[in-house]
Amino acid sequence: MEKENLFPGNKGILRLCLIMKIHERKNWKELYPTPIYTLSSFDMELPRVQKTKTYYVLKSKDWVNVVPVTKDGKILLIRQFRHGLGEISLEIPGGIVDESGEGASLISAKRELREETGFTAPDANYELLSKFSGNPAMFTNWSYSYIATGVEKTDEVEFDEGEDIEILLAEPKEVKEYLKNGTIHHPHMAAALGLYFLKYGDT
Repeated sequence: MEKENLFPGNKGILRLCLIMKIHERKNWKELYPTPIYTLSSFDMELPRVQKTKTYYVLKSKDWVNVVPVTKDGKILLIRQFRHGLGEISLEIPGGIVDESGEGASLISAKRELREETGFTAPDANYELLSKFSGNPAMFTNWSYSYIATGVEKTDEVEFDEGEDIEILLAEPKEVKEYLKNGTIHHPHMAAALGLYFLKYGDT
């Protein structure tokens, strides 16, 4: 049975426009800036209850990560300390999109891979896998996921001052097990790897 189209035809477009109008965000204020994100607020009218409510969100630059695959089909993973959980986390390379303009997320993906691992790939070997919301309830940004095939060690690592990263290569079946048992638990990294396996299987 096919899913019902919630916004079919011109009526659907009109309905979507009305929804966006109802949820218009006004009176933006930047309350507390940090180097990573800015706590901000905005007001929104709630017609159903005839009230205006203030909401709080985190404005952030976009994020990026990359699934690096070697010529022999292994997946490059990194292990690093994460300050939020206070634990070591198994992930794929990624970080903040510091660049701007067209192609910024791809430029950042290449930079993060090189800086965190010393591995690179030819430009033609990068593919945009998908983009995910940082967290639609509270973040304003997007997280971009790329695949890089044929990666190889070409450079020295360039860790940020707070980074101490261990690099490891894993077989696809090992990575799948890490996803199943929760060893890889970063949501954006897990989503990127999951989509990679859906698209390419174990190849």
